[in-house]
Amino acid sequence: MFRVYRKFIRDAALNGRCRINRLALDLVLGIVALPLASLAEEERALPTELAVSASIVMTDRDELYASPAMQYFRLPDEKRLTVGSELAYGLTDRLQVATTIPYVFVDPDHEDDANGIGDVSIETRYAVVDYREHPIGLDVGFGLETPTGEERHDLGEGRVSSELSFTASAWLGPVDAQINGAWLHALDNVGDEPKDEAEYNAALIYPIRDWFLVLEGNGESNHESTKYYVTPEIVWKPTEHFELRVAAPCPVTNDAGDYAIIAGFTIEFEHVFGRLFRELHSG
Repeated sequence: MFRVYRKFIRDAALNGRCRINRLALDLVLGIVALPLASLAEEERALPTELAVSASIVMTDRDELYASPAMQYFRLPDEKRLTVGSELAYGLTDRLQVATTIPYVFVDPDHEDDANGIGDVSIETRYAVVDYREHPIGLDVGFGLETPTGEERHDLGEGRVSSELSFTASAWLGPVDAQINGAWLHALDNVGDEPKDEAEYNAALIYPIRDWFLVLEGNGESNHESTKYYVTPEIVWKPTEHFELRVAAPCPVTNDAGDYAIIAGFTIEFEHVFGRLFRELHSG
C-alpha cells in the first residue's frame, strides 16, 4: 500500500515538474517571439524605390506605381540630365513588369548640345523569396533595353541589350542591407563599344518613422572604364502610397565625373484593373 502511495506521489511530482518545464519553455519562447514578430512587421516598411540601386520592394497584385525622377551628372566630358519615369505593374504579388522611359539632355564640352528620348527598357522581376513573408528576400529579373535613343548624339546606345539581374535583402538588426547586380549584354550592332557591362550596387537602409536614411555604393564596369559612386540618400514616405527621395552620388573614380544629384518621387495605385475585370465578368 505504501509502495503504491509513494509511486503515486513520485509520478505526480514528475508530471508537475514536466508541466512547469513546459510552461517555462512556452514563456521563454513567447517572450522571444514577441519582439521578433514586431521586427517582422517593421521590416516590411521599406522604400519602394532607391535613387540608383533596385529596391527589393515589388508591387502587389493589380497594383501600379509611377516613379518620375531627375538625374544630373557632371561627367568628365559632358553634362547629362535625364528626366523620365519608371512604371511598374504587379501581375501577381511575386511577378512584376516594368518599363523605364527616359528623356535625355546632353551638353558636351566641345560639341553642340542635344536632347531627345533615350533608350526605353522593359523588365520583369520574380520574387524567389518574398521579403514580405521572410526576414530575407531575393528576386531575379530579365529585361531588354531598346535602341530608341539617337546614338550619334549620345542619347542612347544604338543597340538592343539584354539584362539579367538579381536583388537580395536581409535585416541586420535595425538596418536593412540590400545588394543587387546586373549583367548587360549587347545582342546586335556592337561596333567598337564594349559588348558586356556589369552593374553592382549595395544599400544600407535605416528607417526612422516616416523617413529612411540610405547609404548606397554604386558601380558600373566594362573592359574600358569603371565608375564608382558613394551615394548618401534620404527618403520620406508620409503615406503607404507616396514617397519622395533625394540623393547626391559622390564620384570615386575619374570616369564617374565631378558631382551628381538625383531627385524623384513614387506614387502607387491599388486595384487598377480589378473593377474593370469584375465589370467585364459580370457583364
